Amino acid sequence: MFSHPAFKSHISTSRVLIPLGIGIALSLLGDSTLYTVLPKPEIATQAGVTLAMVGILLGINRIVRLGFNVVAGILYDRFPRRWLMIGSLSIGTISTVLYATSTGFWTLLLGRVLWGAAWSGLWIGGTTIVLDVADEQNRGRLSGQFQMWFFLGVGLSAFLGGLFTDAFGFRDGLWLSALLNGIAVLMWIFFMPETRTRRGADSKRTYPIFDKSFPWRTTIFAAIPALAIRFVYAGVMASTTILWLTSLVGEQLLLSKVAIPIATLTGSFVALRATISMIGGPLAGFFSDTFGQRWLVIAWIITFGAVGMWFMGGSVISIALLGALIASTSGGGVQALIPAIIGDKIDQTQHGRSLGAIYAVGDIGSALGPPLALWLMGLLSINTVYRLSACLLFIAACFALWRAVSEKKCEMTR
Repeated sequence: MFSHPAFKSHISTSRVLIPLGIGIALSLLGDSTLYTVLPKPEIATQAGVTLAMVGILLGINRIVRLGFNVVAGILYDRFPRRWLMIGSLSIGTISTVLYATSTGFWTLLLGRVLWGAAWSGLWIGGTTIVLDVADEQNRGRLSGQFQMWFFLGVGLSAFLGGLFTDAFGFRDGLWLSALLNGIAVLMWIFFMPETRTRRGADSKRTYPIFDKSFPWRTTIFAAIPALAIRFVYAGVMASTTILWLTSLVGEQLLLSKVAIPIATLTGSFVALRATISMIGGPLAGFFSDTFGQRWLVIAWIITFGAVGMWFMGGSVISIALLGALIASTSGGGVQALIPAIIGDKIDQTQHGRSLGAIYAVGDIGSALGPPLALWLMGLLSINTVYRLSACLLFIAACFALWRAVSEKKCEMTR
């Protein structure tokens, strides 16, 4: 394992993680609003796009991140983190403004491309910052805490996005989201510390970006579960939740004679699901730090996700909803442990590039998920699409189990 205490920042982890987490959570408002409400035909009409265009818009930011992730990884290996993060969040704020002012496909497309660039900087930078302040004993837990902030942002922004849309309309709700994004930028300017220390001087020795010394094997192995998780959760599920709920309850849910509109219901449900994912990240980090078996923990987590997705494909409402809650345990746990594996196996001077490559592969899945899911729903029922997703997760769980067994055998032969 790589551990270089001399390179570690002496800044308190809470001083880093709290402003970092709040900013990441608020940055998701515009993106989550689109995922929550834009697949609804009436909202898409207000935005001036068709449902087919929605599939492209919800996936294009992931496609452009295939290139942006690599660039971001290189930048974070070479330059201070703080201003790169502030710049990324500022670009994200501009993208939300473009959503609010758009009158058709092309303005929304530009906003989605800018958001792709912004999120590459935010996600790779945030994860790199966590690895800066972590060590072998707390790497999984700190990564889990960062994931907790992310899923808090997913849940809160999905809920607020649906609520803002129902209360103020699509465009005015997005303007409010842009205002909150701007507040997050100011918070980082005043409170975000720099975590890059002596590591910067050493990173200059690795000028070849992806030379023969680059840890391809570890990076590729870590990218495989990322691909499956991102395809299913950030792709298929994120882009079809409102349609899945509509198939279960219709256009609104009546509770004690109170009608809950489908956009608010979807946002609330995504918030609940994200809350469960938020708990999964720290728990996965704790167990992996305690037992030192990150791949085995990943295998169990993805298996739970596969079971949950299979239940979601059922026709009984109670079982389908239970399945959604079970499936929610997977996303946060896997996303927490992949950076921990990188921190365990790879030198600090290559963290940014390795994470950039892994997230690029993951974004292939999340980019393909929305258009493929919406296209398949023209041929198959949403239940069948969800059960096919469950099969993909089960395959990923088998791969993680193979890695766990292989690493255990290697340890026994040493």
